[in-house]
Amino acid sequence: MTQQQKAFLILLLLPVVVRLLSFFPSVIDHDESTYLVIADAISKGHTYQVDYIDTKPIGIFLIFAALKPLLGHSIFGYRLVAALTLGLTSFFLYRAKRSMGSTHAAGLAAGILYILLNSIYTRYGVSPNTETYFNLFTALSLWIFLSKPPVWGYFLAGIGLGAGFVIKYVVLFDGLAWGLFLVVLALTREGNVVKALARAFVMAIGAALPFALVISWYLKQGHFDTFWFHSFTVAGRYPSSRGLGHYLGFFFQFFARFLPATLLYVIALRQKELPGDTRLFGIIWSIATLCSVLIPGNAFGHYYIQFMLPFSFLAGEFFSLPAQQTPSWLRWARRPRIGYPLLGLLLIGHLLLQKKDYLDRPDNVRAAAAYIDARLQPGEAIYTQEDQAIYYLTDRLPLTRYVHPSLFWLDKHIEAMEIPLDNEIRKITAANPRFMVFRVPVEDERFAAYRTKYYEPVADIGGYVQIFERKK
Repeated sequence: MTQQQKAFLILLLLPVVVRLLSFFPSVIDHDESTYLVIADAISKGHTYQVDYIDTKPIGIFLIFAALKPLLGHSIFGYRLVAALTLGLTSFFLYRAKRSMGSTHAAGLAAGILYILLNSIYTRYGVSPNTETYFNLFTALSLWIFLSKPPVWGYFLAGIGLGAGFVIKYVVLFDGLAWGLFLVVLALTREGNVVKALARAFVMAIGAALPFALVISWYLKQGHFDTFWFHSFTVAGRYPSSRGLGHYLGFFFQFFARFLPATLLYVIALRQKELPGDTRLFGIIWSIATLCSVLIPGNAFGHYYIQFMLPFSFLAGEFFSLPAQQTPSWLRWARRPRIGYPLLGLLLIGHLLLQKKDYLDRPDNVRAAAAYIDARLQPGEAIYTQEDQAIYYLTDRLPLTRYVHPSLFWLDKHIEAMEIPLDNEIRKITAANPRFMVFRVPVEDERFAAYRTKYYEPVADIGGYVQIFERKK
């Protein structure tokens, strides 16, 4: 078996092992539940941004909808696919580094590091999110881009970036970084700047194609204005400026959480003689993706997954440095007799923590869905205040277009998206749902009078949610 084949197997199977226990809970994060519910609606013929609405681009919902014929309603299956996606991404990162002249050890280390970074903290990658999937296309494009392809190769790399762009628009920052790298390389090496710009332009043309297809589809359906409003107009209405302390805190939070990997990243960053133009490319790419993470002003850990690619790209070089360039107090980390057993112990500890987080805790959402599903009759509707996974687990669609609970309950979203709240509430009550589900303690005033008049409590699930059934 070749080194490349070994790397492929290791990188594909490792995320399945380290994330296995996270496959079982019905909910890790509301974002994933939203993707499942809206993708289910799309597969049933509904139109995204018209019938069901969210703030994300359409790509993630199309991916989940495409997987439904294969996976059905298996949340375990979707988590397994997310792990395999992570593995493929890390393999493409490995191949990209090899294309740039890095050693097998550096490429493999970069891939393994990317997997581990994504598999430790719930909000930093364990819960599958848009970054999990668009990084797959970014890494594939990176492999093509760093292989010094002919002009048409840059077009293919652009298409990959474009596919990532329609999953989340922040992929624009990756493309800008790569284009800037081509120009800087031409300027510093007295190369042909016009040729570099031409390659960047060809890549941009390829990147524009997937988004152009999305726009053309909405135009053909007569929903372009609605698509544009929810995709871009709404985004411009959220305040993005925060205090300096907020940005600094969020910036250092990542590097503190992953301190051992940060040390490898900093050591590699300080080396001026890395293979090819690894250092220059890594610096430009890192700065661009950090801007992407920080500019929105939201301290969401999963934003950093985009930065984990350039971070791992550079940090992996630690394992190919000559011994004399490695700090003496860290040289033990590169000795297999020490490093491998330590990695095994860390893996065991990690799985024990995952057991505590994902297996030992009661799955109240699944229990609530099972209670309702056992009693629902065909054609009967339900409403759940916050746990939209219950819709998915009972094969029901939401009664409101705004699936993610924060959209329907937070004032900033209601104002930015111009949500006709009274109309949405009337739609819900007019559907006469048999069951209504609320978090404990039940403090929702919007449905208080309606619930008191027409419903009665029938179940308390683990002190987490309370289920109300329509009075006979």
